[in-house]
Amino acid sequence: MKKIAIVFALLISFVGTSFAKNPFAHRFFEVRVDVPVEVSNNLVSLKEVMQESVVIDLSEIAEKVAFKGAAIKAFAAPTFSLNLDIPHGLILGLSVGVEGDASVGLSKDLFEFLGNGNVGMGDDFVVQTSNTYADIFATATVKGGWNFKKSKIEFEGTAFSTLAHFDASQTSARVFMKDNKVGVQANLEAKGYSNCDLANISDVQGILSSIGDGIGFDVGAKYQRELFKFLTVGAQARIPIVPSRLNTGYNVTYTYDKYLGFDEFVGMGGDDGDDGSSSEVPQYQEGDDEDLTGLEAILGKPIKLDTPYAIHRPLKFGISADFHPFGTLLSTTGYVGVGFRHPFASAINKSNGGVDETQFYFDYSIGGRLSLWNVLSFSLSHSYMDEVFKNQFTVELNIRLLEVDAGVSFQSTNFAQSFTGAGVGAFVTLCVGF
Repeated sequence: MKKIAIVFALLISFVGTSFAKNPFAHRFFEVRVDVPVEVSNNLVSLKEVMQESVVIDLSEIAEKVAFKGAAIKAFAAPTFSLNLDIPHGLILGLSVGVEGDASVGLSKDLFEFLGNGNVGMGDDFVVQTSNTYADIFATATVKGGWNFKKSKIEFEGTAFSTLAHFDASQTSARVFMKDNKVGVQANLEAKGYSNCDLANISDVQGILSSIGDGIGFDVGAKYQRELFKFLTVGAQARIPIVPSRLNTGYNVTYTYDKYLGFDEFVGMGGDDGDDGSSSEVPQYQEGDDEDLTGLEAILGKPIKLDTPYAIHRPLKFGISADFHPFGTLLSTTGYVGVGFRHPFASAINKSNGGVDETQFYFDYSIGGRLSLWNVLSFSLSHSYMDEVFKNQFTVELNIRLLEVDAGVSFQSTNFAQSFTGAGVGAFVTLCVGF
Protein backbone atom coordinates (compact mmCIF):
# COMPACT_ATOMS: atom_id res chain seq x y z
CA MET A 1 0.00 0.00 0.00
CA LYS A 2 2.86 2.30 0.87
CA LYS A 3 4.48 1.63 -2.55
CA ILE A 4 1.22 2.47 -4.34
CA ALA A 5 0.96 5.74 -2.40
CA ILE A 6 4.55 6.66 -3.31
CA VAL A 7 4.00 5.89 -7.02
CA PHE A 8 0.75 7.87 -6.98
CA ALA A 9 2.48 10.85 -5.32
CA LEU A 10 5.31 10.75 -7.83
CA LEU A 11 2.82 10.61 -10.70
CA ILE A 12 0.92 13.62 -9.36
CA SER A 13 4.20 15.48 -8.92
CA PHE A 14 5.30 14.61 -12.45
CA VAL A 15 2.04 15.80 -14.00
CA GLY A 16 2.04 18.95 -11.90
CA THR A 17 5.57 19.95 -12.79
CA SER A 18 4.91 19.22 -16.46
CA PHE A 19 2.46 22.15 -16.50
CA ALA A 20 5.01 24.52 -14.98
CA LYS A 21 7.48 26.63 -16.91
CA ASN A 22 11.13 25.68 -16.76
CA PRO A 23 13.14 28.87 -16.17
CA PHE A 24 16.38 27.02 -16.89
CA ALA A 25 15.33 26.28 -20.49
CA HIS A 26 15.50 29.96 -21.51
CA ARG A 27 18.82 31.35 -22.74
CA PHE A 28 19.80 34.96 -22.16
CA PHE A 29 22.37 34.82 -24.97
CA GLU A 30 22.75 32.39 -27.86
CA VAL A 31 24.58 31.69 -31.09
CA ARG A 32 22.10 30.21 -33.57
CA VAL A 33 22.37 28.43 -36.94
CA ASP A 34 19.27 27.64 -39.05
CA VAL A 35 19.35 25.49 -42.19
CA PRO A 36 15.91 24.96 -43.85
CA VAL A 37 15.56 23.34 -47.30
CA GLU A 38 12.29 22.64 -49.15
CA VAL A 39 11.27 21.24 -52.56
CA SER A 40 7.66 20.65 -53.64
CA ASN A 41 5.54 19.93 -56.70
CA ASN A 42 2.02 18.84 -57.64
CA LEU A 43 2.91 16.29 -60.34
CA VAL A 44 4.20 13.15 -58.64
CA SER A 45 4.53 11.97 -55.02
CA LEU A 46 7.21 9.99 -53.19
CA LYS A 47 4.80 7.06 -53.02
CA GLU A 48 4.66 6.92 -56.81
CA VAL A 49 8.41 7.30 -57.33
CA MET A 50 9.76 5.03 -54.56
CA GLN A 51 8.60 1.76 -56.08
CA GLU A 52 10.41 -1.12 -57.69
CA SER A 53 8.74 -0.31 -60.99
CA VAL A 54 7.99 3.37 -61.45
CA VAL A 55 4.87 4.01 -63.53
CA ILE A 56 4.08 7.55 -64.65
CA ASP A 57 0.35 7.87 -65.31
CA LEU A 58 -0.03 10.90 -67.59
CA SER A 59 -3.83 10.94 -67.32
CA GLU A 60 -3.54 11.00 -63.51
CA ILE A 61 -1.05 13.87 -63.70
CA ALA A 62 -3.46 15.74 -65.97
CA GLU A 63 -6.16 15.33 -63.34
CA LYS A 64 -3.85 16.60 -60.59
CA VAL A 65 -3.01 19.82 -62.41
CA ALA A 66 -6.49 20.45 -63.81
CA PHE A 67 -7.22 23.28 -61.37
CA LYS A 68 -4.24 25.63 -61.82
CA GLY A 69 -1.60 23.82 -63.84
CA ALA A 70 1.75 22.39 -62.78
CA ALA A 71 3.75 24.11 -60.06
CA ILE A 72 7.24 23.30 -58.79
CA LYS A 73 8.84 25.29 -55.97
CA ALA A 74 12.12 25.22 -54.06
CA PHE A 75 13.34 27.23 -51.07
CA ALA A 76 16.45 27.42 -48.87
CA ALA A 77 17.47 30.01 -46.27
CA PRO A 78 20.56 29.24 -44.15
CA THR A 79 21.21 31.90 -41.47
CA PHE A 80 23.68 32.60 -38.66
CA SER A 81 22.62 34.82 -35.76
CA LEU A 82 23.59 36.20 -32.34
CA ASN A 83 20.68 36.88 -29.95
CA LEU A 84 20.21 38.52 -26.55
CA ASP A 85 16.83 37.91 -24.85
CA ILE A 86 16.52 39.04 -21.22
CA PRO A 87 13.24 38.22 -19.39
CA HIS A 88 11.41 41.47 -18.54
CA GLY A 89 14.18 43.25 -20.39
CA LEU A 90 16.09 43.90 -23.57
CA ILE A 91 15.91 41.97 -26.86
CA LEU A 92 18.80 42.36 -29.32
CA GLY A 93 19.85 40.33 -32.33
CA LEU A 94 22.10 40.29 -35.37
CA SER A 95 21.84 37.77 -38.21
CA VAL A 96 23.28 37.19 -41.67
CA GLY A 97 22.13 34.71 -44.27
CA VAL A 98 21.14 33.81 -47.79
CA GLU A 99 17.60 33.25 -49.13
CA GLY A 100 16.96 31.27 -52.30
CA ASP A 101 13.44 30.99 -53.74
CA ALA A 102 12.52 29.47 -57.12
CA SER A 103 9.25 28.55 -58.83
CA VAL A 104 8.16 27.08 -62.16
CA GLY A 105 4.53 27.11 -63.29
CA LEU A 106 3.03 25.61 -66.47
CA SER A 107 -0.55 25.85 -67.69
CA LYS A 108 -2.62 22.66 -67.65
CA ASP A 109 -3.11 22.33 -71.42
CA LEU A 110 0.09 20.40 -72.12
CA PHE A 111 -0.66 17.81 -69.44
CA GLU A 112 -4.27 17.42 -70.60
CA PHE A 113 -3.00 16.76 -74.11
CA LEU A 114 -0.35 14.23 -73.01
CA GLY A 115 -2.74 12.47 -70.64
CA ASN A 116 -6.03 12.57 -72.49
CA GLY A 117 -5.28 13.63 -76.06
CA ASN A 118 -6.87 16.64 -77.69
CA VAL A 119 -10.47 15.72 -76.84
CA GLY A 120 -12.27 19.01 -76.25
CA MET A 121 -9.11 21.01 -76.91
CA GLY A 122 -9.16 21.33 -80.68
CA ASP A 123 -6.12 21.03 -82.90
CA ASP A 124 -4.31 24.12 -81.67
CA PHE A 125 -3.53 25.29 -78.13
CA VAL A 126 -0.96 27.36 -76.22
CA VAL A 127 1.05 26.36 -73.15
CA GLN A 128 1.94 29.35 -70.97
CA THR A 129 4.27 29.69 -67.99
CA SER A 130 3.11 31.47 -64.84
CA ASN A 131 4.71 32.44 -61.55
CA THR A 132 8.08 31.31 -62.95
CA TYR A 133 10.96 33.09 -61.24
CA ALA A 134 14.13 32.66 -59.18
CA ASP A 135 15.43 34.99 -56.45
CA ILE A 136 18.61 34.85 -54.39
CA PHE A 137 19.11 37.41 -51.60
CA ALA A 138 21.99 38.02 -49.19
CA THR A 139 20.61 39.50 -45.96
CA ALA A 140 21.85 41.19 -42.78
CA THR A 141 19.30 41.89 -40.02
CA VAL A 142 19.46 43.92 -36.82
CA LYS A 143 16.74 43.25 -34.24
CA GLY A 144 15.71 45.13 -31.12
CA GLY A 145 12.83 44.96 -28.66
CA TRP A 146 11.66 44.59 -25.08
CA ASN A 147 10.06 41.87 -22.94
CA PHE A 148 7.32 43.36 -20.77
CA LYS A 149 5.51 41.47 -18.02
CA LYS A 150 2.66 40.30 -20.26
CA SER A 151 3.76 41.36 -23.72
CA LYS A 152 6.72 41.49 -26.07
CA ILE A 153 7.56 43.82 -28.93
CA GLU A 154 10.30 43.45 -31.55
CA PHE A 155 11.49 45.61 -34.42
CA GLU A 156 13.97 44.60 -37.08
CA GLY A 157 15.64 46.21 -40.04
CA THR A 158 17.06 44.12 -42.87
CA ALA A 159 19.58 45.23 -45.45
CA PHE A 160 19.48 42.89 -48.44
CA SER A 161 21.34 42.57 -51.70
CA THR A 162 19.86 40.68 -54.62
CA LEU A 163 22.48 38.30 -55.97
CA ALA A 164 20.23 37.21 -58.84
CA HIS A 165 16.65 37.61 -60.08
CA PHE A 166 15.11 35.80 -63.06
CA ASP A 167 11.59 35.94 -64.42
CA ALA A 168 10.34 33.73 -67.26
CA SER A 169 6.59 34.22 -66.92
CA GLN A 170 6.30 35.39 -70.55
CA THR A 171 7.46 32.07 -71.99
CA SER A 172 4.95 30.18 -74.13
CA ALA A 173 4.65 27.33 -76.63
CA ARG A 174 2.08 26.62 -79.34
CA VAL A 175 1.14 23.00 -80.07
CA PHE A 176 -0.87 22.18 -83.19
CA MET A 177 -1.91 19.00 -84.99
CA LYS A 178 -2.34 18.52 -88.73
CA ASP A 179 -2.26 15.51 -91.05
CA ASN A 180 -1.48 13.10 -88.20
CA LYS A 181 1.55 15.16 -87.23
CA VAL A 182 2.31 17.43 -84.29
CA GLY A 183 3.96 20.81 -84.50
CA VAL A 184 5.58 22.66 -81.62
CA GLN A 185 6.58 26.31 -81.74
CA ALA A 186 8.15 27.42 -78.46
CA ASN A 187 9.58 30.76 -77.44
CA LEU A 188 11.56 31.08 -74.19
CA GLU A 189 11.80 34.62 -72.91
CA ALA A 190 13.59 35.15 -69.61
CA LYS A 191 14.85 38.35 -68.05
CA GLY A 192 17.73 38.09 -65.62
CA TYR A 193 19.34 40.68 -63.35
CA SER A 194 22.35 40.77 -61.05
CA ASN A 195 25.18 43.00 -59.83
CA CYS A 196 27.89 40.60 -61.01
CA ASP A 197 28.74 38.40 -63.97
CA LEU A 198 26.84 35.19 -63.20
CA ALA A 199 28.83 33.27 -65.80
CA ASN A 200 31.90 33.60 -63.53
CA ILE A 201 30.45 31.89 -60.47
CA SER A 202 33.96 30.76 -59.47
CA ASP A 203 34.89 34.39 -58.86
CA VAL A 204 33.96 34.38 -55.17
CA GLN A 205 35.70 37.68 -54.47
CA GLY A 206 33.81 39.39 -57.27
CA ILE A 207 30.47 38.03 -56.06
CA LEU A 208 31.18 39.10 -52.46
CA SER A 209 32.20 42.60 -53.54
CA SER A 210 28.97 42.91 -55.58
CA ILE A 211 26.85 42.33 -52.45
CA GLY A 212 27.50 45.93 -51.40
CA ASP A 213 26.06 47.29 -54.65
CA GLY A 214 22.42 48.33 -54.83
CA ILE A 215 21.49 47.36 -51.26
CA GLY A 216 17.77 47.41 -50.39
CA PHE A 217 16.12 47.82 -47.01
CA ASP A 218 12.91 46.64 -45.35
CA VAL A 219 11.57 46.79 -41.79
CA GLY A 220 9.60 44.33 -39.69
CA ALA A 221 7.73 44.34 -36.41
CA LYS A 222 6.23 41.69 -34.09
CA TYR A 223 3.98 42.17 -31.08
CA GLN A 224 2.66 39.55 -28.65
CA ARG A 225 0.39 40.03 -25.65
CA GLU A 226 -0.96 37.62 -23.07
CA LEU A 227 -4.69 38.41 -22.96
CA PHE A 228 -5.39 35.64 -20.45
CA LYS A 229 -3.28 33.02 -18.73
CA PHE A 230 -4.39 30.58 -21.42
CA LEU A 231 -4.31 32.84 -24.54
CA THR A 232 -1.59 34.90 -26.19
CA VAL A 233 -2.25 36.89 -29.37
CA GLY A 234 0.12 38.62 -31.75
CA ALA A 235 0.59 40.54 -34.97
CA GLN A 236 3.52 40.92 -37.34
CA ALA A 237 4.46 42.74 -40.52
CA ARG A 238 7.33 43.16 -42.97
CA ILE A 239 7.26 46.32 -45.07
CA PRO A 240 9.58 47.19 -47.99
CA ILE A 241 11.28 50.59 -47.78
CA VAL A 242 14.12 50.76 -50.32
CA PRO A 243 14.40 48.26 -53.22
CA SER A 244 17.60 46.48 -54.12
CA ARG A 245 18.90 47.72 -57.48
CA LEU A 246 20.63 45.53 -60.07
CA ASN A 247 22.78 47.07 -62.79
CA THR A 248 23.56 43.97 -64.91
CA GLY A 249 20.94 42.40 -67.16
CA TYR A 250 20.51 39.22 -69.17
CA ASN A 251 18.03 38.73 -72.00
CA VAL A 252 17.68 35.00 -72.59
CA THR A 253 15.72 34.17 -75.74
CA TYR A 254 15.47 30.73 -77.34
CA THR A 255 13.20 29.61 -80.13
CA TYR A 256 12.24 26.01 -80.91
CA ASP A 257 10.36 24.82 -83.97
CA LYS A 258 9.56 21.11 -84.51
CA TYR A 259 7.14 19.29 -86.79
CA LEU A 260 7.03 15.50 -86.55
CA GLY A 261 4.88 12.38 -86.59
CA PHE A 262 2.61 11.76 -83.62
CA ASP A 263 4.31 8.47 -82.64
CA GLU A 264 7.68 10.19 -82.52
CA PHE A 265 6.21 13.05 -80.49
CA VAL A 266 5.01 10.74 -77.71
CA GLY A 267 8.29 8.79 -77.77
CA MET A 268 7.06 5.66 -79.55
CA GLY A 269 9.64 5.69 -82.26
CA GLY A 270 8.47 6.31 -85.80
CA ASP A 271 10.58 8.02 -88.41
CA ASP A 272 13.93 9.64 -87.75
CA GLY A 273 12.59 13.13 -88.16
CA ASP A 274 13.11 13.34 -91.91
CA ASP A 275 9.53 14.50 -92.35
CA GLY A 276 10.01 17.42 -90.02
CA SER A 277 12.48 20.06 -89.08
CA SER A 278 13.84 21.43 -85.86
CA SER A 279 15.91 24.35 -84.78
CA GLU A 280 17.11 25.61 -81.45
CA VAL A 281 18.44 29.10 -81.99
CA PRO A 282 19.72 31.17 -79.05
CA GLN A 283 19.48 34.86 -79.77
CA TYR A 284 21.98 37.23 -78.23
CA GLN A 285 22.65 40.92 -78.16
CA GLU A 286 23.83 42.30 -81.49
CA GLY A 287 27.59 42.26 -81.78
CA ASP A 288 28.20 39.13 -79.72
CA ASP A 289 29.70 37.10 -82.54
CA GLU A 290 32.30 35.17 -80.58
CA ASP A 291 31.68 31.62 -79.43
CA LEU A 292 30.13 31.44 -75.99
CA THR A 293 30.82 28.68 -73.48
CA GLY A 294 29.63 27.65 -70.03
CA LEU A 295 26.80 29.68 -68.54
CA GLU A 296 27.31 32.38 -71.17
CA ALA A 297 26.03 29.89 -73.76
CA ILE A 298 22.75 29.85 -71.81
CA LEU A 299 22.52 33.38 -70.39
CA GLY A 300 24.27 35.27 -73.17
CA LYS A 301 26.62 38.18 -72.57
CA PRO A 302 25.74 40.44 -69.62
CA ILE A 303 24.36 43.86 -70.47
CA LYS A 304 25.17 46.94 -68.39
CA LEU A 305 21.84 48.63 -67.66
CA ASP A 306 21.47 52.40 -67.98
CA THR A 307 18.66 52.22 -65.43
CA PRO A 308 19.10 49.56 -62.72
CA TYR A 309 16.33 47.03 -62.18
CA ALA A 310 14.67 47.30 -58.73
CA ILE A 311 13.26 44.50 -56.57
CA HIS A 312 11.81 44.12 -53.06
CA ARG A 313 11.61 41.12 -50.76
CA PRO A 314 8.00 39.98 -50.08
CA LEU A 315 5.59 42.28 -48.23
CA LYS A 316 3.76 40.46 -45.41
CA PHE A 317 1.08 41.02 -42.74
CA GLY A 318 -0.30 38.47 -40.27
CA ILE A 319 -1.95 37.81 -36.91
CA SER A 320 -1.45 34.83 -34.58
CA ALA A 321 -2.91 33.18 -31.48
CA ASP A 322 -1.39 30.74 -28.97
CA PHE A 323 -3.89 28.77 -26.87
CA HIS A 324 -2.21 27.14 -23.82
CA PRO A 325 -4.72 26.18 -21.11
CA PHE A 326 -2.28 23.53 -19.81
CA GLY A 327 0.71 25.81 -19.55
CA THR A 328 3.71 24.66 -21.56
CA LEU A 329 2.61 21.01 -21.50
CA LEU A 330 0.10 21.30 -24.36
CA SER A 331 -0.48 24.27 -26.62
CA THR A 332 -1.99 25.05 -30.00
CA THR A 333 -1.02 27.86 -32.34
CA GLY A 334 -2.65 29.50 -35.33
CA TYR A 335 -1.66 32.14 -37.87
CA VAL A 336 -3.35 33.88 -40.81
CA GLY A 337 -1.82 36.47 -43.09
CA VAL A 338 -1.26 37.79 -46.59
CA GLY A 339 1.83 38.14 -48.73
CA PHE A 340 2.91 40.01 -51.86
CA ARG A 341 5.88 38.63 -53.77
CA HIS A 342 7.84 41.25 -55.79
CA PRO A 343 5.65 44.10 -54.43
CA PHE A 344 5.37 47.33 -56.46
CA ALA A 345 7.34 45.69 -59.30
CA SER A 346 5.63 47.58 -62.13
CA ALA A 347 5.76 50.95 -60.36
CA ILE A 348 9.46 50.88 -59.43
CA ASN A 349 10.50 49.61 -62.87
CA LYS A 350 8.59 51.89 -65.21
CA SER A 351 11.77 52.86 -67.02
CA ASN A 352 12.51 49.16 -67.65
CA GLY A 353 9.10 48.37 -69.12
CA GLY A 354 7.12 48.15 -65.88
CA VAL A 355 6.42 44.41 -66.07
CA ASP A 356 3.99 43.41 -63.30
CA GLU A 357 5.62 40.48 -61.47
CA THR A 358 3.66 40.96 -58.22
CA GLN A 359 2.02 37.79 -56.83
CA PHE A 360 -0.61 37.97 -54.06
CA TYR A 361 -1.26 34.99 -51.77
CA PHE A 362 -2.74 34.02 -48.40
CA ASP A 363 -0.78 32.39 -45.57
CA TYR A 364 -2.10 30.29 -42.70
CA SER A 365 -0.83 27.72 -40.21
CA ILE A 366 -2.20 25.65 -37.34
CA GLY A 367 -0.26 23.37 -35.04
CA GLY A 368 0.01 21.64 -31.70
CA ARG A 369 2.96 21.22 -29.31
CA LEU A 370 3.65 18.78 -26.49
CA SER A 371 6.46 19.93 -24.19
CA LEU A 372 8.00 18.39 -21.09
CA TRP A 373 9.43 21.30 -19.08
CA ASN A 374 10.52 22.89 -22.40
CA VAL A 375 13.35 20.36 -22.46
CA LEU A 376 11.91 17.76 -24.83
CA SER A 377 9.15 18.92 -27.17
CA PHE A 378 7.22 17.53 -30.11
CA SER A 379 5.21 19.56 -32.62
CA LEU A 380 2.81 18.81 -35.47
CA SER A 381 1.63 21.51 -37.85
CA HIS A 382 -0.20 22.10 -41.10
CA SER A 383 0.37 25.31 -43.03
CA TYR A 384 0.03 27.10 -46.33
CA MET A 385 2.94 29.53 -46.50
CA ASP A 386 4.36 31.20 -49.59
CA GLU A 387 1.97 29.19 -51.81
CA VAL A 388 3.09 25.79 -50.47
CA PHE A 389 1.00 23.40 -48.33
CA LYS A 390 3.16 21.80 -45.63
CA ASN A 391 2.65 19.09 -42.98
CA GLN A 392 5.55 19.14 -40.56
CA PHE A 393 6.77 17.14 -37.56
CA THR A 394 9.36 18.74 -35.26
CA VAL A 395 11.47 17.50 -32.35
CA GLU A 396 13.18 19.94 -29.97
CA LEU A 397 15.81 19.10 -27.36
CA ASN A 398 16.71 22.04 -25.12
CA ILE A 399 19.13 21.76 -22.21
CA ARG A 400 19.75 25.51 -22.10
CA LEU A 401 23.45 25.45 -22.96
CA LEU A 402 22.57 23.54 -26.11
CA GLU A 403 19.41 23.26 -28.17
CA VAL A 404 18.90 21.12 -31.26
CA ASP A 405 15.67 21.34 -33.27
CA ALA A 406 14.98 19.16 -36.28
CA GLY A 407 11.93 18.84 -38.49
CA VAL A 408 10.74 17.06 -41.61
CA SER A 409 7.72 17.81 -43.74
CA PHE A 410 5.63 16.54 -46.60
CA GLN A 411 4.59 19.40 -48.82
CA SER A 412 3.11 20.32 -52.18
CA THR A 413 1.56 23.19 -54.07
CA ASN A 414 -1.60 21.03 -54.01
CA PHE A 415 -3.48 20.53 -50.71
CA ALA A 416 -4.33 16.84 -51.13
CA GLN A 417 -0.88 15.92 -52.43
CA SER A 418 0.83 17.58 -49.47
CA PHE A 419 -0.22 14.50 -47.48
CA THR A 420 1.34 12.10 -50.01
CA GLY A 421 4.88 13.44 -50.12
CA ALA A 422 4.76 15.26 -53.45
CA GLY A 423 7.51 17.37 -51.95
CA VAL A 424 9.75 17.20 -48.91
CA GLY A 425 11.32 19.68 -46.56
CA ALA A 426 13.73 19.51 -43.68
CA PHE A 427 15.41 21.87 -41.27
CA VAL A 428 18.00 21.75 -38.51
CA THR A 429 18.49 24.46 -35.90
CA LEU A 430 21.46 24.53 -33.52
CA CYS A 431 21.66 26.96 -30.59
CA VAL A 432 24.53 27.35 -28.14
CA GLY A 433 24.37 29.83 -25.24
CA PHE A 434 23.62 30.41 -21.59
